[in-house]
Amino acid sequence: MLSYHEITALTVGGEGPFAFPSIGAALEYVRELRRIGVAQPIAIRLTDDTYTLKSTLRIDSGITGVTIEPAGGKRVTILGGVEITGFEWDTYNGAKCLSAPLPDVCKAEDGGANFTDFYVNGARASFTRYPAEGYFYAEDVENHEGQLFSGSKWFIAAEGDIRDFKNIGRAQISFCHYWIDEHTPLESYDPETRRVTFKYRSRFNIDGGKNTSSGLEYCMENIGEMFANPNEWYADEGKVYYIPRDESITPETIRAFAPTIHKLVDVQGTPDNPVRNIRFRDIDFAVTRGEYGSLGNGNVSSSGSDTIYYASDAQAVSNADGSVTFKYAANCSLESCTLKNFGVHGIVIDLGCKNIRVDSCDLYDGGAGGVKIIGGGVGSPETDHTHDNVVDNCTILHCGKRYFAACGVLLIHTYNNTVSHNEIGHLYYTGVSVGWIWGYSPNISRDNLITKNHIHHLGGGLLSDMGGVYLLGMQPGTVVSNNIIHDVKSKHYGGWALYTDEGSSFMTLENNICYNTSDNSYHQHYGSMNTVRNNIFAFSDGQMLRVSRTEPHLSIIFEGNIVYSAGVPMYDISRQQIGQKTVSACRNLYFDCTKDAPVMRDFGENKLTLDDFKAAGLEDGSIIADPLFKDAANYDFTLAENSPAAQIGFKPIDTSDVGARR
Repeated sequence: MLSYHEITALTVGGEGPFAFPSIGAALEYVRELRRIGVAQPIAIRLTDDTYTLKSTLRIDSGITGVTIEPAGGKRVTILGGVEITGFEWDTYNGAKCLSAPLPDVCKAEDGGANFTDFYVNGARASFTRYPAEGYFYAEDVENHEGQLFSGSKWFIAAEGDIRDFKNIGRAQISFCHYWIDEHTPLESYDPETRRVTFKYRSRFNIDGGKNTSSGLEYCMENIGEMFANPNEWYADEGKVYYIPRDESITPETIRAFAPTIHKLVDVQGTPDNPVRNIRFRDIDFAVTRGEYGSLGNGNVSSSGSDTIYYASDAQAVSNADGSVTFKYAANCSLESCTLKNFGVHGIVIDLGCKNIRVDSCDLYDGGAGGVKIIGGGVGSPETDHTHDNVVDNCTILHCGKRYFAACGVLLIHTYNNTVSHNEIGHLYYTGVSVGWIWGYSPNISRDNLITKNHIHHLGGGLLSDMGGVYLLGMQPGTVVSNNIIHDVKSKHYGGWALYTDEGSSFMTLENNICYNTSDNSYHQHYGSMNTVRNNIFAFSDGQMLRVSRTEPHLSIIFEGNIVYSAGVPMYDISRQQIGQKTVSACRNLYFDCTKDAPVMRDFGENKLTLDDFKAAGLEDGSIIADPLFKDAANYDFTLAENSPAAQIGFKPIDTSDVGARR
């Protein structure tokens, strides 16, 4: 038998002196080895195809230097739910469907389900929806103060909108406004007054009226009488009912899972003793719960006894947890792993983390965002700082399935991180969000690098105020470079490719290709001394470039860019901004493919030209010319050898290695 100091690998499953019945048991053995001074790296090799967790796998500071990976080069799945079996053909609400008895661990006391996420053959099933299409509008709401944070606890439904549904207490109210989506179970409904009371107060004002970014337009979900459409599910009287999304799903082929836990893995040390050197390789993490009520700022009721929940976070589902989390950890990684069918965020890198690497992972079908990195803010102890983490060579696709306002990668109070070579797409909000200080207050975020990512198909027309890359606050040294960003579509306003929001300052945005946005290619709300250079901006529905607040200082240095319009003006800036020269522009190439000379700024009867901009001292050395793209109509922005872009010193952008390298 090997001595303790010769042990390099343990197995989970199988036989032998170093075989263990569970991952947790193997980790506890590592803890004992570390306690007696055995320090060599140890691999825990998983021999089974699937491991179903009944509780979160927790790794603390007593467990270090471990790689968890499959045995024999195969893939292994770690599940946070149970498989529901025994399906047969059935009928519910007049719809032909499959049904199966709910296992006891999944039953609610009222005969429904105690879970709200249901996964069938690798994909998320849908809630029923009322109305089936479109939205309802409130007749009245509780709060008429009109401020952003003046939320409501109830509203009055219009007559005839809400029917006498059988299990209305199981329903959820969902609505999108501003840049968030809000979701709350019903606390009560009074048919006489038509008052609908939320279980969770709305985070933002809902008194804006029909067809406004602040108004309440809502639907109800999880209504049994609406069970009618492919891929919908509903639970009642101890059974789960499901309408197959296609003919391939039958009683013989269906594999359905209900989540039982919120988190699969929690790697958490302490500020004084972080967890070190934990690696996960070639593992598929799947199936976690997605129920989430926002605690907001940790507010409690006046009695101090009851926590107040809200129907949403104020932005980006920022307070929600993940399925795999790190806190007070260093030199850890997930490599070539998959996270799918997860409830809220996929991976959270929390307080006091450094050198955490998410490498070559695939994240999809998530309830909220892909990766959240969050550290302590200004004034926090250094042990709470989170920095030098990497998200590289990953795909983050088709997330935000339940909480639309989630980001592909969200960085809050963190520095020296790299987000590179990822494909981030088919989300309903921002691709990469960096920073969490509004305005010019001190900011711990700095020196973050967002480079060579392919970011595409964001928004979907559901939310407003989003960007392919969203930046916030003063962040010296932060660079956004060599990304391809396209197809960003907002609902009411704000579908931007590059978005420097409130107080964004001292950042560089260069060598990016941005096209097909529902508003501007580049928007700066307000900020100072940002350098925007050598980018290609094309095909915006709004003006190509926008600065939306006038401030008495230089906001943007805009140089060496190609701006390619299809009939819209180049700038949306005020006369005051022109007069104060808050934008310093030089050596840019402007072209409008619909007319001979582009309009630089349209003030109605007064349409400014490039010569007008030069005369005002806003432009120097810029030209109007066709850049001679290879095929702009099909978004090939390769420059011809004789492109006049050479006259402004434009350097061709190499896109050959943008996105995930697989």
